[in-house]
Amino acid sequence: MAHEVGAQEKITYGRNDRFEGGPVGGGRFWVDDQGRPAAKIGGPYDWRPSNMIDVRVGDTFTVGGQTWKITDIVDPDSPDAYLLAIRVM
Repeated sequence: MAHEVGAQEKITYGRNDRFEGGPVGGGRFWVDDQGRPAAKIGGPYDWRPSNMIDVRVGDTFTVGGQTWKITDIVDPDSPDAYLLAIRVM
């Protein structure tokens, strides 16, 4: 799915097929050693070799030619954890 700049998506555990060029999905959420929420997200084939990246609030990732910025990681120690990303380019 193509998104307009400014669109927001929620990424939870598992697969999210709403990203053009995706999928993108949450693989793990935690609080890092500095007390910041963090997440490991999986993405498309071109994220190889691991297909997984670590992200924190303020980080960006690109999928399907669209760039997304992590704006929040909610309840990282909970099974209901998720992150919010907004399309910036």
